[in-house]
Amino acid sequence: MSFALSLSGLNGASRAIDIIGNNIANSQTVGFKTSKARFADVYASSVSGGPAEGAPNAGVSTAIINQQLTQGALIQSDDPLDMAITGPGFFRLNNGGEITYSRDGQFQLDYDNATSDQRILVNNSGLNVTGYLAEYTTDPQGVIASSSAPVDIVIDAVMPALATGTVSVGATLDARAAVPLVAPFDPANPATYSYTTGLTVYDSTGASHDMRMYFARSAPGNHWELFSTLDGASQAGPVAMDFDTVGVMSTAMPLAAQTYALGAGGSLSIAIDLTGTVQYGNAFSIDSLSHDGYPEGALNGTNGLSVGANGVIFGSYSNGQSRKVAQVVLANFVNPNALISLGNNQWMANADPVSGSGAELLDTPQGTLGMGVGAIQGGAKEQSNVDLSTELVALIEQQRNYQASAQTFKILDQILQNLANVR
Repeated sequence: MSFALSLSGLNGASRAIDIIGNNIANSQTVGFKTSKARFADVYASSVSGGPAEGAPNAGVSTAIINQQLTQGALIQSDDPLDMAITGPGFFRLNNGGEITYSRDGQFQLDYDNATSDQRILVNNSGLNVTGYLAEYTTDPQGVIASSSAPVDIVIDAVMPALATGTVSVGATLDARAAVPLVAPFDPANPATYSYTTGLTVYDSTGASHDMRMYFARSAPGNHWELFSTLDGASQAGPVAMDFDTVGVMSTAMPLAAQTYALGAGGSLSIAIDLTGTVQYGNAFSIDSLSHDGYPEGALNGTNGLSVGANGVIFGSYSNGQSRKVAQVVLANFVNPNALISLGNNQWMANADPVSGSGAELLDTPQGTLGMGVGAIQGGAKEQSNVDLSTELVALIEQQRNYQASAQTFKILDQILQNLANVR
């Protein structure tokens, strides 16, 4: 039995040294979590199954490898797709249908073999990061569809064009302006209108068009007319604009949509919103001018992506637009220390009904559903939580334990040899 005691001590110390060595080796591994060996004494049993007389124990065993899931320090990164979790939770990864979990948020874009215009968000091992995708039916800037189950995060590399539907103009019309002396309106004749302004608008294919608006005093007092043209050809108007005695527009806005014929066929309908336009005794000026259309745009590579604290990924495109593309989902567990380590900074759920991790608890970063997950810091990495000074002290302790057990084993061997010599 004494040899077994010494041998268990050697095995236990050797196992602890292996764990400490692994911790030290991964002190610079992003998202790594340190482990510690927990020891327990071995209960000695007689052949019949009861306690052995005079032998209350029979050495030591490595009862459990305890994972320390404390927060690691955060460092800034030059890669906008690097993400760090501040608080509890794990990134959720899909490996061909097998779900694993990680704290390592060093992500990158991979090509989708099925669709050339899409990119897949993956980790360093090529596993797909899961979350919720954006849909653009109700809002071209994106709405996160978080009601369904998490899916692989797929990002559109191309943003489709949006036809201009509304033009907003804020202008100051000069109340001193005279009624044009020449009629009817002719966009080529400045004598038929008082002021003009223009901007570029887009049709559904993303093709640009020159839209111009012409303001003409229609009668003395507070009455004006608005004419508009597209590409100098298709013309709409006049539309009446009235102002009250203090110069504030009284005509309801926006104006009814005007339809313009396109040179290549088809038409473009645009509503003009003149909210904020006033009539004062000041020189004419355009105070604001905007529209809601844009051409097709391409994602500006990895640098065109950014991540918010709530895990929402925004994409910036070459057409000057930015929109939501996806949202990272986080997983938490009732007993995260029971997760099974797979190596390579990954864990899997432990289905043991008594001492397992429990079922995954899904939530978006910042804990919208109250599952206790943390927030996301984009452009950052979570360092290993290994404390080198602590590990080196523990290494010395286990080295001494190993030497002591080895010495005990050696002494027992000498005693047996002496007994054999006596015989």
